[in-house]
Amino acid sequence: MTKSEISARLRMNIASAVIRTHTAYRLRLLSVFMQAGLDITPDMYFILRYLWGEQDGSRQQELADKIGKDKASLTKLLDNLEKRNLVKRMSDNTDRRSKRVWLTAAGKKLKDKVYPLALSVVEMAEKGISKSDLQHAQLILEYIYNNIKR
Repeated sequence: MTKSEISARLRMNIASAVIRTHTAYRLRLLSVFMQAGLDITPDMYFILRYLWGEQDGSRQQELADKIGKDKASLTKLLDNLEKRNLVKRMSDNTDRRSKRVWLTAAGKKLKDKVYPLALSVVEMAEKGISKSDLQHAQLILEYIYNNIKR
């Protein structure tokens, strides 16, 4: 392969499309949240969404693994969510080295405002794409993820 072919291959690959799409999705979420007067970022939303999904009280490490954040990044995000009174961290009763993350009443209540906004972004992203194409794309992305995950 020539240098120009290598360069073109690196510019035009699935990773580039995924990164562009991920960035656009996060920016649209942020815009929608800001327009609604919500003081949360997409990363905060991903944490809250996991906790809302019947995973309230998750260990911090489990949460980091599920949303794909390192411990330091997750700690900063949780600090900000605690400042907003949306979550609280408590020691794990069975393992004092671990902390569990719990939704506060305000954090639980926020779900009713955030879910419709997040759904509107999903619907915007999926507009004009058949269900089978979306399922196929998701399957392919899962294969790619499994090929390169840590």
